[in-house]
Amino acid sequence: MNKYIIILGASRYGAKAAFQCGLKPIIVADRYSSIDKEIAQLAEVVFYVRDIAEKTEVFCTVEKIMSLYQTVELVISFTELGLETAAYISERLRLPTNSFETVVNTRNKGLMRQILQKDPELRLDVVSGKVSVLPKQFPYSSPAIIKPVDGFGSKEVDYISNQQEWEKWLKRNQDHPHDWILEPYIKGPEYSVETVSWRGTHFILGITEKQTTGKPHFIETGHIVPARLEQQKVKRIEQVVMKALHLLNVQYGPGHIEIKWDVEEDKPVVIEMHTRPGGDFIPYLHQLASGFNQYELGILSYMNQMPPDVKPIYKKASLVKFFMFPEGMLRQISLNTEVNREYIRDWDIYYQIGDHIKKTVDSYTRSGHVIACSSTVEECQRLCDNFVDQLKYQIVQE
Repeated sequence: MNKYIIILGASRYGAKAAFQCGLKPIIVADRYSSIDKEIAQLAEVVFYVRDIAEKTEVFCTVEKIMSLYQTVELVISFTELGLETAAYISERLRLPTNSFETVVNTRNKGLMRQILQKDPELRLDVVSGKVSVLPKQFPYSSPAIIKPVDGFGSKEVDYISNQQEWEKWLKRNQDHPHDWILEPYIKGPEYSVETVSWRGTHFILGITEKQTTGKPHFIETGHIVPARLEQQKVKRIEQVVMKALHLLNVQYGPGHIEIKWDVEEDKPVVIEMHTRPGGDFIPYLHQLASGFNQYELGILSYMNQMPPDVKPIYKKASLVKFFMFPEGMLRQISLNTEVNREYIRDWDIYYQIGDHIKKTVDSYTRSGHVIACSSTVEECQRLCDNFVDQLKYQIVQE
């Protein structure tokens, strides 16, 4: 008998993992989503809705699907905007899921902070709300970060260092409808922890070393696997991640927890949590380095088929580097060497000749990427640098 899984959002990695787990994926996507050839080939069928975040509309679509396909095992999402909808529908249909409350609490950074306040090790002094209720007096004696409570992809992140900058930010955003969260700026390197949970038991798949542009917008420029960390720091990071997952009552599926190592306090600080895989090819980097597929393990966790021993052993290293071209029109682009696919696993430029390249302001306005995999991080970096040296392009100011 065929078994089906409904995936909210056009996730290529998710559809492929479902197929590998013996399930036929049914995709529910926004009507303007781009469905690439691989998803089209893997999917049993694609249903379109106005917005996968619209719970009632998507629920009606899922009911229709379930009347057509009797053996639907799961309704899940690997996409930020589909997470709440998937949990809401799964609860109504009594399918395995993280609770709707848990997903809301991880997506809303203000609610997440309220829950983490229960543990002294996870506490962070934050202020949140609409611009109209934020304090007019800058509440910290040192710099802070402000961002939307439900933001992702480095969108609208700002660094505020003093009262004067705070007043400018308040004036600039006075008509913005978002709820915001203001939190102390943690000085130190940035990491993310990739996890999978099964019935409230949490498995750490690895730690990612993150590279960013730094202040003021902290746009991610690359990721390295495995993170170059002393074992003592690894253990402390794993301990705070386990606490956070427990406090937020995460029961199933993939997790992506962002951490900074506070160099002044010499301790890890949880910055954000997500009940989904990380973006920016992070799960793929871990799969290249350790063999673990976070998407497959996430699906298996909902099906109670988790393998008994999930502990990463790194046989290789991998990294992704993102390109951020200057603003202007792309006139020419070429690669002056043949790509060795054994080591350069993927690369892409997100623009074509004649396109206007936008200024890079967040993760969605970067210009391209290259992914390398080899025996060591240092060798991966050398391969990436060599690739960049061979990439020739011309951008003209318009």
